[in-house]
Amino acid sequence: MSSIVATRRRLESAETLQGVVTTMKTLSAVRINQYRRAVTALQESNRTLELAVQALLSINSAPLSLVQSSPDSSVAAVVLGSDRGLCGPFNERIARHVAGLLDMRTPAGQTASVLAVGRRLHSRLSTAGHVPDTQVQPPANVESIDDTVSEVLGHLDRWREAGRAERLYLAYNRPTRGASYEPMVLRILPVDGRWIERLRSRDWPSRRLPIALGEPGQLLRGLVRHFIAHSLVQAFAASQASENAARLAAMDAAERNIEERLTALRATYRQANQNAVTAELLDVQAAFAAASKE
Repeated sequence: MSSIVATRRRLESAETLQGVVTTMKTLSAVRINQYRRAVTALQESNRTLELAVQALLSINSAPLSLVQSSPDSSVAAVVLGSDRGLCGPFNERIARHVAGLLDMRTPAGQTASVLAVGRRLHSRLSTAGHVPDTQVQPPANVESIDDTVSEVLGHLDRWREAGRAERLYLAYNRPTRGASYEPMVLRILPVDGRWIERLRSRDWPSRRLPIALGEPGQLLRGLVRHFIAHSLVQAFAASQASENAARLAAMDAAERNIEERLTALRATYRQANQNAVTAELLDVQAAFAAASKE
């Protein structure tokens, strides 16, 4: 009987765990859609940013500080990770990817400045040989992304003023098809010169030409900061969508394992129950035979 009780307890624990996994799968699926909608909405705002750059180019035709850098320029990287579990090798993949990039792009004799988003990512980057200079907490939801972006921008402003971020990279996991993701590295500074030339050659969409409402250099610095902020918001939304996709995949695998375990436990429980019934029947039969002899 003790075997039946122990098996029954394991079966109940597995069924409870199955319910938890199902709930987490549902939450992850909902959050993926939420963050993917945010990414789509942010892509629509790219046109506004491009119009601002195009307007600046019509005023200042050669923003060299926006596109030029030397081979010995300082390197900085912002790397987005996760502090929540049950999402597989989410932090390990992006940490390995960034470590390889920094090994190739950092000039000899220099050390890259690294900002890690997440305590667990900080540990992974340190193990990979690139100890982060700064660490910030990942956003808990869509509404808190702006606060985290403001904190990251504060650190980047200080780095740029100190000449530590002449070449700036943004690394994060981006969602792909289904519940999968891949590491992504975006160079923020210097801005791609081909993008600048494409905007320079594009026709202005209105007969009203833009005019300068401030000093061109100051406008350029403000535009660069908006460009960085916009890229950060997009990266955070994509990273959160990837995290939930990874968690959905992990929960899907866990659900399959639990289902297999439940099948085995149910078979064991049925066999133990049958054995107990058989033993009781044999005991009754033996008692009846003994009573008949007496």
